[in-house]
Amino acid sequence: MAVSFSAAADKFRLLTRGRRFYVVLSGVVLLALLLRAGVSVQLYDTGAVQRPNAVTDMATYQRLAAAVRAGEWPRVFDYQPFYYTVFLPLVSWLSPAGRPWPAVLAQVVLGVAAVWLTGLGAARVFGRRAGIMAALLLALSRFHIFYTPYLLLEVLQSFWMALIFYCTLTAWSRNRGRDWCLLALFCAGSTLTRGNALLFVPGLLALLAWRNWRRWGRMAVLGGLFLLLFYLPQLPYSWRNYQSTGRWRGPSVAQDKVLALGNTPEAPAGGLEYPRSYHYWCGLSDAPEAAQRVSVSRQVWRWLGRDPLTYLELKFRTLLLFWDRQEIPNNVDISVAQGHSWLLRFPLLVNYSLLGSLGLGGMLLCLVRVNIRRSCLLYALLAYCLGTVAFYMLARFRIGCLPLLSIAAGGGIRLFWAGRQTGGDAYRQRLHLRLLLVLAAVFLVNSAYGLYHRYCEPALQRSLRPGGLALDFPQERVIYDHGPLSVGGRVFLQLEEEPLVVEKIFAIPPDWQAEIAGQPAVVWLQIHAPEGLQPGFRLTHAGQEYYSEAVCLDRLESWCRFRIPKLRVVSGEVRVLFHLRRYGKDSLVAFDASRQYQRTWFHEAGGEKADPGMELCAELAVPWGQPAPEP
Repeated sequence: MAVSFSAAADKFRLLTRGRRFYVVLSGVVLLALLLRAGVSVQLYDTGAVQRPNAVTDMATYQRLAAAVRAGEWPRVFDYQPFYYTVFLPLVSWLSPAGRPWPAVLAQVVLGVAAVWLTGLGAARVFGRRAGIMAALLLALSRFHIFYTPYLLLEVLQSFWMALIFYCTLTAWSRNRGRDWCLLALFCAGSTLTRGNALLFVPGLLALLAWRNWRRWGRMAVLGGLFLLLFYLPQLPYSWRNYQSTGRWRGPSVAQDKVLALGNTPEAPAGGLEYPRSYHYWCGLSDAPEAAQRVSVSRQVWRWLGRDPLTYLELKFRTLLLFWDRQEIPNNVDISVAQGHSWLLRFPLLVNYSLLGSLGLGGMLLCLVRVNIRRSCLLYALLAYCLGTVAFYMLARFRIGCLPLLSIAAGGGIRLFWAGRQTGGDAYRQRLHLRLLLVLAAVFLVNSAYGLYHRYCEPALQRSLRPGGLALDFPQERVIYDHGPLSVGGRVFLQLEEEPLVVEKIFAIPPDWQAEIAGQPAVVWLQIHAPEGLQPGFRLTHAGQEYYSEAVCLDRLESWCRFRIPKLRVVSGEVRVLFHLRRYGKDSLVAFDASRQYQRTWFHEAGGEKADPGMELCAELAVPWGQPAPEP
């Protein structure tokens, strides 16, 4: 076995010498081209490519690009504008009929170019064998291939990342003014495509200053020119937004909305939700009067000052999700696409569980012996990670950094076996350390979030939020115990003909108790049912019975509600009793296993209470400013 491994390594070493490296890399690029073109052909006639749903970003990009092409520029730029004002209008000239194939073809080319640049970048940092491995990993990346045919900016952003990293290495080694200027323009294009590339700029300026620290005049001129060229392409968008809103809001006016999606007290660490606090915070940031306006970033800082541990726990979960193996779907779902493409089901394609493990392992191995090129790679990956974690996590947000992860993965494979020829005790000791680092990476990618979510998150939430969530809005006060609805511990329980009796306790904050007592209220219960259905549930509160209203949609979910004319608060608690029974074929009610406050109880037939170990997804909302009804 050792002889065969050594022989294979020798053959691989020969293949990566001199011009053979480019021949082999070209073969990998050809493989990447065939895979992306094949999947694009198989998915081309699907609805998500031809007729995207009106609520998706794909349809929005398509509509905005068509308007720009027709000369109808938007009043404000509400999304990062490069994709729909430059990229899509340019490529769509190839198809006057508005067919999506020019964009698909362009994204096939961009994806293949990203593979080529990934191989070259990894070769400069870790050597040519690592370059071939990195390019091969990206060429076979299932999710990088999957996003190719859709009208989403992910493949374009992955190309920007590969190009920026390669140009960073070029600018460092040659230190020519035109290289730094090109790098600034590429960063501007990437930032206009997705704003998290903005975090690259401080690191690149530090690199420029370090490279020219003995020549102060040149350093100042290049630094100023870099910033000028970085901001100049953004200026027309920013100026139009300023003219339309009267405020300087940058090239996109969506910063507050995007920040609110992942940074309110109700926000999920991953997935897309629009809870009450999102609308309230965005309303404050867009208030017509400047004196009443509070930006979302300021509201985040206020929350951080009031309750720092709760906010940091939310960002820690987002960080774990960034590295976690699960892919959180949005706009498109690979499980649906695999039904139309056998290539996407091909077992030799690389999932994120492997690529992420190898990439994170490569990052950890780089820390053992750092040099300037490895430092650039580490900074780029960490900047991209933090730029995503600062907001919220979706599967497609991670596509942009797959070239960087592939470079780290190829380098990690190279570093793991470095020094194998010398052998000896020193090599074995280093090998043990490297093995531990790789195992740590495998654990973080494949198990860390799941274990934290199952065993640590419920206890931490009980400690940080002992009363659950209590939200004070101008129009209502809302109290509930469950966590996020999209990416959390939500499970649906099947109801049977025999009624399920569930007691739910709402903990009322001490300073609210006197004000809430006697007020009318609404109790919301999340179920799985079509809008307008009458499930026929019954709720008991303070000895009175109330029946559920028709199912309505709120936060993209189905809820039934009960109206209580007069709340009774006893010992700081509001208790309600749900009588739930089958209402259709799929009669499901939602619980949250990641919240365990012991404020949800099942009532057995004999009168005993059982703790289900999870909380019912029910909410108590008290409209504010309404007088209590007469008894």
